Amino acid sequence: MRFKNFTLLFLMGIFGLFSTNLFAQDATITADEIKYWIGEGENEVVVAINWCSFTETALAWGYRFDGDATVFQALTAIADADSRLTVIGAAPTNITYVDEEYNLTMCPNPDAQWGDSDYDIPMHSVNGMMGQNMMADEPIQNGYFVKIGGYACSLIAPDWSSISWTTEIIPATDPNAGSDAVEATIEPAEIRYWIGEGENEVIFCVNWAEPDTALAWGYRFNEATVTVKEVVDAIVAADDRFNCDASMGFVSDITFNDGVLDLSVTEGSYFMYNVNGVAAAVGYDSQILVNEDFVKFGDMACGTEIAPWTYVWEKEVAAVYPFAVEAKIDPSEILYWIGEGENEVVFAVNWADPNKCLAWGYRFSTADVTVKTVMDAIAEADGRFDYDASWGFVSDITFNEGDIVWGVTDMSYFMYNVNGIGAMVGYDEQIVVNGDFIKWGDMACGTEIAPWTYVWEQSVAPASVYTNLSENSAFTLSVYPNPAVNETFVTIENAGLNDVSIYDIQGRLVSRQTVVAAEGEQVRISTETMNAGVYFVTVSNDSAVRTAKLVVK
Repeated sequence: MRFKNFTLLFLMGIFGLFSTNLFAQDATITADEIKYWIGEGENEVVVAINWCSFTETALAWGYRFDGDATVFQALTAIADADSRLTVIGAAPTNITYVDEEYNLTMCPNPDAQWGDSDYDIPMHSVNGMMGQNMMADEPIQNGYFVKIGGYACSLIAPDWSSISWTTEIIPATDPNAGSDAVEATIEPAEIRYWIGEGENEVIFCVNWAEPDTALAWGYRFNEATVTVKEVVDAIVAADDRFNCDASMGFVSDITFNDGVLDLSVTEGSYFMYNVNGVAAAVGYDSQILVNEDFVKFGDMACGTEIAPWTYVWEKEVAAVYPFAVEAKIDPSEILYWIGEGENEVVFAVNWADPNKCLAWGYRFSTADVTVKTVMDAIAEADGRFDYDASWGFVSDITFNEGDIVWGVTDMSYFMYNVNGIGAMVGYDEQIVVNGDFIKWGDMACGTEIAPWTYVWEQSVAPASVYTNLSENSAFTLSVYPNPAVNETFVTIENAGLNDVSIYDIQGRLVSRQTVVAAEGEQVRISTETMNAGVYFVTVSNDSAVRTAKLVVK
């Protein structure tokens, strides 16, 4: 029997030598690339089948076992598990594979005879070497690579030591894998971050592998259609955390970095994408989207391949919160400092209607203070500022300047951050130290960047120094000339020590002088260095505080 097999191989080799390329590299595949494993055990063998003579196709499976096994046992075990593969004959004489994509046969004409152009029989190699036995007798061990292919396209070495096939090997997919896989989606109502404007909406999602994370944005538009590229570009422009690399003409990487998550394609993987759960057939710059479409890019490493080049990503999709940057103010810009000490904190409030943000400074000598201490000190010093905490929490913060009263908007509430981080305790317990920045905000004008965490982007203006001018408006002074060019004179109404001060329209002190004057005496005020505009003159003494408006040209 062994002699007959050798004779047959010798005769076939004579024909094979005419087409043998002595330098041909046998195509291989590693166990790590296998997608469909059959059997159980500690031993693993890769089995590849080459139909290259007629179809230029090669597929590979993995076979696991304990104890001893042969090439034929591995082949038949794979065929028993995979209904697409059929092994004909005990030798065998033909091997076929049929699915929606392939219709492969090693011997297309079962009646062909030796020498016919379509005659072929399966041959095999083990680790690149010519099989020494029939498949039923050829032993295999852990780590072996077995290849079975048509004789007609085999490349046989002159010394019969090796046989090879050069067709690239594709790992066979598991027909059962992904049968229960369901693409994770998200409803438009759950989207937190909408980019663009218009009546049409699409959802854009990305799934990364390490860690397994899926994030989604929304895109709005008025046109009938948009391309996937237009959506991607709009998100890149709007969200500084998100980027896309398409420098090679296709999407090779998608990244997201918010300081906590640092996401990108895993090594050796790539991004695929679906539209409404179906693998896209064209490049992202050509793929058309319409209203209500759902686009998902996914790192192949964390997807389930349900068909060739078709993946499903099952990770639950989380809505991306908008990207926003907390507006701040430097302590050097603060105009109104309350309290005394070497330690400083900045306190700001953002109202929604109108969208304004004002900041005060608070100084103290202790190592720390509570937010409540800061707010109480400001409320006591600044008659324009007040807050309501009658319910045990801050339900409203008000600022009254003239005819405008700022407060919480209807159906909204106040949240607060310390150094840009949402506070987790009540304002009467939250400790602040030197250099801290406290900001309260009406939720209606904030951007929610995480659950119960808001950011206020309105630029911060320094609150003007409180002069209590409105409470003294009934007291008037004689100031002449008014408007003034280089100088003006104010008439003192109460004899004795008087403090004469000039404030600008924002309440900032411009000049101050202390004089001892008689009743009716005029005190000169130089206006040469003052910018043109409206100012307030105040004269205060032990008896009263009087004010007058001064215009400087």
